[in-house]
Amino acid sequence: MMDTATHASNLPQTPQPTSSVAMIGTLTGIALVSGLLLALVYQGTYDRIQHNRQARTRAAVEEILPGIVSQRAFEAETSLDDGVVTQQIYAGYDASGALVGVAIEASDSGGYGGEIRIIYGYLPDKQEITGMKVLLSKETPGLGDRITTDPAFRANFDGLQVPLDPESKEPVTPIVYAKPGAGGSAGEVEGISGATISSQAVTRAVRESTARVLPIVYDMLDELKKGGQ
Repeated sequence: MMDTATHASNLPQTPQPTSSVAMIGTLTGIALVSGLLLALVYQGTYDRIQHNRQARTRAAVEEILPGIVSQRAFEAETSLDDGVVTQQIYAGYDASGALVGVAIEASDSGGYGGEIRIIYGYLPDKQEITGMKVLLSKETPGLGDRITTDPAFRANFDGLQVPLDPESKEPVTPIVYAKPGAGGSAGEVEGISGATISSQAVTRAVRESTARVLPIVYDMLDELKKGGQ
């Protein structure tokens, strides 16, 4: 007859409950390792991302300021509703070192897919925009992204006059959005059918930027002109 001790040893063993402290420790360790790996990946790619972004911006400046052979970035402080921010102003120069124009980044968070960031060129001597290029957009392919591909929309900004009042330093004719097929007046940017929200966001970005940044450009004009010497 099997004794009691032998019988007890043959019974299925009940697993010991896992300590909650040990489980929390394991999870904490996994989180720390994951965070470290993410930080290492971020540090390893940050410089490359910044370099690629700067290269795209330089190429865009060359595209919207035809005839430049060199460029230089200037920083200026400008006010927004949530405080003072640093604004990059890119000055483009010809072969003689003379200032051709400036390129200014602008953005609007009201696109269909979120933030839209653009850059536009401006000639202070002619008081006109030379062109616009989209730097960042998450708009719907085939619709909203036509702000990037539609030549008629981009043509709105070729030679768009934005003169400033000599006293108030404000645009004489603020840039406004016009429905597709209804543009043509001074300061109007004709939108894209099927991409209304996206084209409105670009228009707002340029309107707000010209009102806020162009007065600074004129205040810095002597400095900008000397930058190419």
